[in-house]
Amino acid sequence: MAATASNKRVILKRYVTGFLLEDDMEVVTAEAPPLDVPEGSKAVVVKNLYVSCDPYMRNRMTHHEVPSYVPDFVPGEVLANFGVMKVISSGHPDFKAGDLVWGITGWEEYTVINNPESLFRINHPKLPLSYYTGILGMPGLTAYAGFFEVSKPKKGEYVFISAASGAVGQIVGQLAKITGCYVVGSAGSDEKVSLLKTKFGFNDAFNYKKEPDLETVLRRCFPEGIDIYFENVGGVMLDAVLPNMRLGGRITACGMISQYNLERPEGVQNLFYIVTKRLRMEGFLVFDFYDKYYKFEEEMARYLKEGKVAYVEDIIEGLDAAPTALIRLFTGHNVGKQLVAVTQERPIVARLLGRPSQFIQRRKARTRAAMATTVVSNKRVILKRYVTGLLSEDDMEVVMAEAPSLAVPAGSKAVVVKNLYISCDPYMRNRMTHHEEPNYVPDFVLGEVLVNFGVMKVISSGHLDFKAGDLVWGITGWEEYTVINNPETLFKINHPELPLSYYTGMPGLTAYSGFFEVSKPKKGEYVFISSAFGAVGQIVGQLAKITGCYVVGSAGSDEKVNLLKTKFGFDDAFNYKKELDLEAALRRCFPDGIDIYFENVGGATLDAVLPNMRAGGRIAVCGMISQYNLEQPEGVYNLSCILTKRLRMQGFLVFDYYDKYYRFEEQIVEYLKEGKVTYIEDVVEGLDAAPAALVKLFTSSSIGKQLVAVARE
Repeated sequence: MAATASNKRVILKRYVTGFLLEDDMEVVTAEAPPLDVPEGSKAVVVKNLYVSCDPYMRNRMTHHEVPSYVPDFVPGEVLANFGVMKVISSGHPDFKAGDLVWGITGWEEYTVINNPESLFRINHPKLPLSYYTGILGMPGLTAYAGFFEVSKPKKGEYVFISAASGAVGQIVGQLAKITGCYVVGSAGSDEKVSLLKTKFGFNDAFNYKKEPDLETVLRRCFPEGIDIYFENVGGVMLDAVLPNMRLGGRITACGMISQYNLERPEGVQNLFYIVTKRLRMEGFLVFDFYDKYYKFEEEMARYLKEGKVAYVEDIIEGLDAAPTALIRLFTGHNVGKQLVAVTQERPIVARLLGRPSQFIQRRKARTRAAMATTVVSNKRVILKRYVTGLLSEDDMEVVMAEAPSLAVPAGSKAVVVKNLYISCDPYMRNRMTHHEEPNYVPDFVLGEVLVNFGVMKVISSGHLDFKAGDLVWGITGWEEYTVINNPETLFKINHPELPLSYYTGMPGLTAYSGFFEVSKPKKGEYVFISSAFGAVGQIVGQLAKITGCYVVGSAGSDEKVNLLKTKFGFDDAFNYKKELDLEAALRRCFPDGIDIYFENVGGATLDAVLPNMRAGGRIAVCGMISQYNLEQPEGVYNLSCILTKRLRMQGFLVFDYYDKYYRFEEQIVEYLKEGKVTYIEDVVEGLDAAPAALVKLFTSSSIGKQLVAVARE
């Protein structure tokens, strides 16, 4: 097998002080190690399937004059953490090619592990392999050991868990419930609070960001005090817990994530309660409990199979997204265990796909027979209230309803679809405001399900053009199942070999039609794109490069700027948040002026662009995202340039170009397969995460096209 391969890896660029930034890391490509183990070596070579993101990694990114409890990472070297791996070759008698294992590995595609004795075999491969970076791996063992070995709970005790929706906290809470404790958790969003109570069975939970007095809210939740505090946060949370502890209470210090990015930690003032209440505050490291792993694995696997324990993961695809995934731990954007899928290889899926065709056909037949009588629940996202000002997650609500009948009534031309992916797009914000005068798209109705573009699988159909099993995209509900009464608006998916998420509809056709039909580019022209890293902007820039234009984009972070230049091939890009004078920045980037401005932002950016346009330039107005949350839009002062420079500023809607869709589809598919166009998505899992995903569009925290995976089928 003496083959070599390229090896994408994530390295530490520099030691970190203060807040961790994506730019502190770098994704590079190197030559992979030899995939054959040398004669006489006891090492193993592994292919990494999943790598874990854990808060303690931040500590390893700071240079410590005195050695820390784990070694510092070395700038220029690959990051390392827990991961799930497949053995490629082995010189160790305990492992053979094809074995599935978990343990410490590199944040890279292939790793040589010289001490394979530190690896754990995966004994339950029928469970999701990703669980071995979480509930069946280090976070699971951390929760199990910390709760049972350190906290030593008793039935009926009162347990409080901070960062309770995180990888460890969600497990501790469920173990506490199994033990018979009363459990309350804190989390950083209403969505996470809802998950704690509905999915994980906590007795109560609260959003700490909405509580002006943490000590008071804890007193409200625990009128008789706290027996066990499972500590993941530190700082002001710990200070609020201490007065609320009961006599003889235990504080199990697992982490203090709120402190990791601070140059000087917050001062905790209430430590005197440790004396007066005779508390025990104890820190621990999971490494001390490795001898209990296989006992833990069997017990936790049983809980999972019996449905006693649930688990939520936030999986980001590919090593390119790994720095972003790690950052999300410290911004509250992750929901559940944060991890990175390094490779698309999924052994379990392969086994399922390999089932005998007769079995699959019998299963389909049983499904069709049951559809007409089965009542299915239907999770959906509704609009709670009309929005003025900034959109918040609390303006929406995730509710459960009864699904529509999965069988289309006789004579109907409707189709019933199962939603697989739904798109988050800025224009949805406009539909959440009540307009006295009709808007260009109807306002959403209070209490009704939100709608937008999505990817669907047809469950049943009364329309001649569609049959059960067809994959389609178009307008659908933000819910699990939708009845579409006008299926003529749907588009069939002709290239299911590409990721289905790529068909979350509007951005590609918007970019294509806005650039070619409205902007009408010519080779050699100068193109500027605002919000260039967004779902539309990244495509426009690549189409402009293919056309032979000079392309510059603006974005809201250094990481995005870097990706525009390195991944999408822009000639230049800048971080608009760091530019004190946007007009001067544009003059620096375009000394000869701008021919085409693809407008996604509005406001001050548009005002800065206008004086920098060349005579006869075109402004294609796709969106003005900076204005959507303002009660009164910003004034634009340089509109006289439209006259003096003979500019054309033209707005457009993608609906006007639906007739060009199939031509566009074939062209963009060709570009994707040839590698001329690449695409970045920010996929969140499940409808519970949909409100937060939509809000991310307006905070610059989304990376690429924002969408929600409703069901990965």
